[in-house]
Formats: sequence, C-alpha cells, structure tokens
Amino acid sequence: MILKRNSPFLIPAIVLGIYMIYSLGPIFWLVLSSLKSRQDLFTLPPKLFFTPDLSGYEAVFGIGAAKDSAAAIGLVQSLYNSIIVSIAGTALATILGTLAGYACSRFRFVGRDDFMFFALSTRMIPPTAVLVFYHVMFAKMGLSDTVSGLIIVTTFINLGLATWIMKGFFDGVPTAVESIAKVNGYSRFYAFRKFVLPMVRGGIAATAGFCFIFAWNEFAFSSILSTTKAKTLPVRLSSAMGSTGIEWTQICAAGVVLIVPVAIFFYLIRRHILMGMTFGVLGKAGH
Repeated sequence: MILKRNSPFLIPAIVLGIYMIYSLGPIFWLVLSSLKSRQDLFTLPPKLFFTPDLSGYEAVFGIGAAKDSAAAIGLVQSLYNSIIVSIAGTALATILGTLAGYACSRFRFVGRDDFMFFALSTRMIPPTAVLVFYHVMFAKMGLSDTVSGLIIVTTFINLGLATWIMKGFFDGVPTAVESIAKVNGYSRFYAFRKFVLPMVRGGIAATAGFCFIFAWNEFAFSSILSTTKAKTLPVRLSSAMGSTGIEWTQICAAGVVLIVPVAIFFYLIRRHILMGMTFGVLGKAGH
C-alpha cells in the first residue's frame, strides 16, 4: 500500500519505520559482521558489499578449516552445553512451575502468600549475592563444572517466574471445571490433566518462552560454576581470544547463533503466546 502525502497514516508509518531501523539495525550489522573477514571487518568506511567469509560459523560449529584454530577450541562443546542446559532447565522449570502455580491457585494452605513472595523474590536477588553460596555448595556436592549443576541452577532461577506466571493463568480458569469433573466421577488429577491444562496451554507456551530466554542467555552463574567442561556459549565467547587477539568474526557468528534459536522458538509458539496472553487478560477481567 502506497501512502499519500496527506494520508493520516504517513507520520505513524515514518515513526514505525525509524523504530524498525533502530531496532533491527544492530541485528543487521551483527549478521553482516559475522560474514566478514578480519580485514573487511575493520575497514573504514565499512563495506556493505564484500566476499562472504564463513570462517566464524565454521569455528562455532566445528567444521571446515577454522575448526582447528586456537580460538575455536571448545566452541562446539559450549554450544552443545547451552542447548542441553537451556532445554532441560526450561522443561523442568515449566513443569514444576505449572504444578506449583496450580497448587497455589487452587489450594489454601498456611504460608501460601509467603511462599509466593519468596518465589518472586528469587528474581529480585542479584546473582552476585548468592554466587559464593552456590559455588561452595556445588563444590562440596561434586556439581561444579558439570552440565547437571547448571541445569539445576537454571531450573531454580526460572522456577519462581514460572510459578507466578502459571498461577495467573490458573486463576483465570473457573474452579467449576474441577467441580463438574469430580461430580462426574473423575479425580482432581484427571480433571487437571484433561480439562485444565488444555485451557492454559497458551500460558505454558509463554512461560516456556520466557524461561528459555533466561536460560539461553544466562551468564553470571555459568561463568562461576563452570570452568572448562561445562562452559556455555555466552561464557565461552567472553574469552574468544586467538593468535591475532579477540576473534570478532567468531564472536559475531556466535551472536547470530545465539539469536536464531530464540527467534525460531518464539515463532513456533507465537499463536500460543497470543492466545495465552489474551486468555489471562480475559480471565482476570472476569474475576
């Protein structure tokens, strides 16, 4: 659609275009930089047309001639660690948060409000305040520099957030759903699994999306609790040094790799997130 000069949508379209350039400009520049050689990367003025160099991606994925370079050592393992920790941590946090959110939404027990405040406060505490505690505890338990230890930390980091989000969605589901199911002879667990969960699948998708972002980008805990074998990709990038100094091409390529899974994940669950957010708003309005 072509906007005329006197169209009322001209100014909003210009503002939206400027915002898109401002938002997507760094990503566009990151992609371009990941395809440049070291010489083209530092050329002034910057080149927009150049011969693509895939050595950065070869180092990240451990293929081609760049896989044997000094700066590429450990990048592939770090990528695997990030994938395993993020998927496992997101799955555990979402499952446990869903169960905890349902319990806090449906049952009245002593200390429920205190528990919810404690769950929320775990997102308020700066990581540096508890890093020493985790480091000492994991060292005594033999979990230092292990993928299992990072999965546990990632799960606990996101568990409070998952609990709060899911409690809000369960609050939007009428308690009559379980009551009708029990009248018809079904157990509470059956009603929860067959009737309640399908009604909040959008909330589960939204919760998993947010947990995955935090798990995928986690740096503070991973940098302290992992030293060699269990390093994740963000931690490994902080020490991307080669024979010629900082390997910016590999850093940019790894940055693109870090962005792509999040973008794909949210694209796949976009409908569930929209449905979940709408359901949550309508549920709260109904109350």
